[in-house]
Amino acid sequence: MLVEKIPVKKLFVFLIFILLLTAVFILKNSPTKLEKKKYEGVFFKRPFPLIIINPKKNLNKPTSFLILIENETNINSFFSKLESKIGSMEGKLIKVSGKLLTLNETRFIEISDELEQIVIIDNPNTYPSEQTLGKKIDLIGNIINLKCITKNDFSKECFYKNVDKGLIPALRIFRNKENIDYLLKIKDSEIINDYIKNNFQKTQKVFGDYYYQNGFNVINLDSISTLK
Repeated sequence: MLVEKIPVKKLFVFLIFILLLTAVFILKNSPTKLEKKKYEGVFFKRPFPLIIINPKKNLNKPTSFLILIENETNINSFFSKLESKIGSMEGKLIKVSGKLLTLNETRFIEISDELEQIVIIDNPNTYPSEQTLGKKIDLIGNIINLKCITKNDFSKECFYKNVDKGLIPALRIFRNKENIDYLLKIKDSEIINDYIKNNFQKTQKVFGDYYYQNGFNVINLDSISTLK
């Protein structure tokens, strides 16, 4: 039985098509990094270090972005060192050099690890922190690590590594056709350690005090339970 040979031209077109599909998949699943440039915004340490980007300079409306530091630099030690040089940054309008990361509905800004790239540009004025009153809440959803989400890494190893660094666990729920994230403030590390060890990626019911602070939903975590 003769095997029909595929013409070289058709084979070439087929290979190009496969390469294009692969490239589109990689781009679609890579962190959305906008061009590195200067941003102005107000800095707050809570619920986690963040900057509310100045809408007049960069965006159409005020938007809060959680801060990451280049080269896996520890955020808390970085800002402690920076404030020892330039003074308190809380509620100050600052200028930073960085890139916005927005994959999988996250909101991060990855800023330079060079201290001199961050300056206070309106030192006399301090802007107030926004926070609503807390209330008891219980919600059902999935516990994720937002830093891992920016890398499309859903592994237990990534989750544990970043939670151990204080990078940021959240409860993600699906409501009204969109994902909503609640940043988790965890006092008892055993709660999250038990989740990682025994119930990782299982749907959880989360109990705690809810409030809205500086552009983010936050839960002070009391306890979690795995849904059967």
